[in-house]
Amino acid sequence: MKKKEDEMQVALFRALRSANIDDEAAAKAVVVVEEQIDMAVGRAIEPLKQQIAGLELKLDQRIAGLEVKLESGLKGMQTSIDGLKWYIIGLGSLMTGAIAIGAALTAYAQFIK
Repeated sequence: MKKKEDEMQVALFRALRSANIDDEAAAKAVVVVEEQIDMAVGRAIEPLKQQIAGLELKLDQRIAGLEVKLESGLKGMQTSIDGLKWYIIGLGSLMTGAIAIGAALTAYAQFIK
């Protein structure tokens, strides 16, 4: 990009020199034209900068929303896992108790015979 700019400056300078404009005036004219182009480009891309800023804001908001949803989903999953854990502990305890009662009844039945 810089090479093209340099080539454009040289071409403009040569054109001004061929029109019999002295070196100093031609160099000043090149600088003025370059500044005008920079300002025009700056004005032209300003709406694009604003659009990019708006898109960045929307993206940040969506990411924040997804983080909240993910966090609440993980909390809900943890609650479900905790509930399942207590269900398994309770069921295991009930089964252990049933086995103990069954063993005690079997021993009692053997004792009665």
